[in-house]
Amino acid sequence: MKRSQFIKSSCTACAMFALPGITALLMESCASVPMVKVKLDTTVKEFTIPIAKFEKSKLVIVRVKNFAFDLLIIKKSETEFKTLELKCSHEDQPLTMSNKNIYCTSHGSVFDFEGNALKEPASKPLKSFKTKLVNRVVIITLR
Repeated sequence: MKRSQFIKSSCTACAMFALPGITALLMESCASVPMVKVKLDTTVKEFTIPIAKFEKSKLVIVRVKNFAFDLLIIKKSETEFKTLELKCSHEDQPLTMSNKNIYCTSHGSVFDFEGNALKEPASKPLKSFKTKLVNRVVIITLR
């Protein structure tokens, strides 16, 4: 067998074994989480999200205009919400998430949905923001 044929057949075989695992990982990390873009009221440093955004998911990603990192709002119960900044506490890298945890793809840190560091190099929790439900609107204060 020629070298080029061997490499081609080896790569094809590896791809067939690796593809299902990679696809499953990508599907898990690309879970359907709604994203909302908001503009920050700079006078009070807060914004609101309608409760209806949580009908299909307990998680909502928020992209705040002129804010360096996305935020993750977690619906913990019918009346309790938590907001985490998706910025790694290790070296200020953006975070990604799956339906199980929050990950730093730069250095491998892992966080739970409470913001606690589960895997180093990060050892500090994620920054959280005051979040409350008032009249079917979730209010997040960025102070």
